[in-house]
Amino acid sequence: MARMTDSASTDAPNSVDVVIPFYEDQPMLDRILTALRHQSDPRRAVRVIVADDGSRTAPVVPPEVTVVRQDDRGFRASAARHLGACAGEGDLLLFLDGDTVPGPDFVATMCAALDGHPDLLAVGRRRYGRFAVTRTGAEPTFEPDEILPDPAWPAAFYAETTDLTRGEDLWRGVLSAACGLHRRLYDLAGGFDPDIVGYGGEDWDLAWRCEQAGGRLRYLPDAVAWHDGPDWAGRADADHTDGGQADGHRDESDRLARKLAQKNAESALLAGLIASPLTRPAAGIFALPSVAVHVHAGSPEFAGTGSAAATCISLLAWGDVAVTVDPATPDAAVIARLFAHDPRVTLGARGRWWRPGTPGAGPRRRPPVLVDILRPCALGALDPRRLRALCPPVGSVTLDDDEGYSLAEVRSSRALARELHWGDQPPEPTAVTASHAGVRGIDDDGAGVRLERVLGGW
Repeated sequence: MARMTDSASTDAPNSVDVVIPFYEDQPMLDRILTALRHQSDPRRAVRVIVADDGSRTAPVVPPEVTVVRQDDRGFRASAARHLGACAGEGDLLLFLDGDTVPGPDFVATMCAALDGHPDLLAVGRRRYGRFAVTRTGAEPTFEPDEILPDPAWPAAFYAETTDLTRGEDLWRGVLSAACGLHRRLYDLAGGFDPDIVGYGGEDWDLAWRCEQAGGRLRYLPDAVAWHDGPDWAGRADADHTDGGQADGHRDESDRLARKLAQKNAESALLAGLIASPLTRPAAGIFALPSVAVHVHAGSPEFAGTGSAAATCISLLAWGDVAVTVDPATPDAAVIARLFAHDPRVTLGARGRWWRPGTPGAGPRRRPPVLVDILRPCALGALDPRRLRALCPPVGSVTLDDDEGYSLAEVRSSRALARELHWGDQPPEPTAVTASHAGVRGIDDDGAGVRLERVLGGW
């Protein structure tokens, strides 16, 4: 297999694929390939894969560079990146945008962080500049002729999260323009989603799924890559159907309206893909819920009629939830009728989200929080944000009643993935007094629970 390197590496532990999505910009591709030939560590074997998103003319590349192509069915950079990743065999995957030129230390810095850390997704520093036009017959320059200002928000976010090593919703700091990860993590998360069409969102989606698969994130400020032109806010419409060029006759208000519509379309897309309070309305109903619950209603603790149904009624206060109920429950007929038109509650086995993912099976999305309800309780009284905050990085917590019996066990999908895929050994569950969290058991009058009292609030 051809490698884009000056000499074969004998000590690099991981091979590397660099994937570049392309659409009808040969001069910029030439510049990126030149920059990759001048990386600071020539011993590192690098295979370059150019993924063409339906250009009318195929990209022209040296013989050692691989080209894969897909039909032009709109802006499908996410699908192009995934096509390129699947065409490679490298242990490490690095991604650059087709308008982003790596600095001389980009590959070495990314690989130094990723070597030996198959659970890591790293993102480099994207800077902004303008490149001079290459003279005929000259080698393209790979440093900008003019440096443009960086937007303020990335630096502030990386400082706030200590380079993506602490805090929540870290996926917001990942940019596909300059990122890298081990192929194992890429496969566990399901890779870039080939079904995403349109500008933006695919990098946050991948980063979020990597976190749910147990991955860690890290920002590498020394892994610099230069974007040709300003940040998104200062660009023309990012849609290759018009070549990415602003219409000279479009007035400023129309341009801003188009960009706002573009961002709103991205927000609508991400609401269904990323189960986070930052991406979706709190009471919305989505195919991917923020919380998945299994009610172990076939156990003796749920022998009283109405107890399982009352537990389910409580859970719907969260809105964004999916509930499965052991069909062996005495309440099976009541639950089937009560929730016949509500897709959030079903009779069935514990859901697929508790099982290990299958590498290479496509995008794997998991609810952030998994709950097993062991005894009848009104868990829906607990605020979903607090429920999320209860989840430890590894292992689980139990919500125990005043007599020490566990009403429910709560864990994050990420913690479960750390155990299943990365070898973390969970400690014994941490016990939390349910009443201190505002959770109570459901009263049983001896024969069971009278549902009209639960529904009527009396």
